[in-house]
Amino acid sequence: MSTMSEVAFLLGGSQVKVLTTSGRGFTPEEVAERALDKIISVGSQTHPAIRDQAEAFKDQIRQVLVFYMKEAIKSHHTTLAIKFRKAGHPEFIKLLDE
Repeated sequence: MSTMSEVAFLLGGSQVKVLTTSGRGFTPEEVAERALDKIISVGSQTHPAIRDQAEAFKDQIRQVLVFYMKEAIKSHHTTLAIKFRKAGHPEFIKLLDE
């Protein structure tokens, strides 16, 4: 069974969020959320029209990040498949599709 956990705490006056997984790595969607938290921040006191526009932009960026992370994973799997073949272990390639 795989799980994801989140813990948030204050460190030196700044909030720190720690995410962990158990039994798996992070999905592209989870990584995209973490990146978006760093790229786009919408304050709670922001004018509603501006907040709506910022949230729509954030959704577009999320889609772009997830798409290109998935592309990077496919590319890395291709590289690994080539290395497995060269090393004489083509049976490992099927593990990349799990």
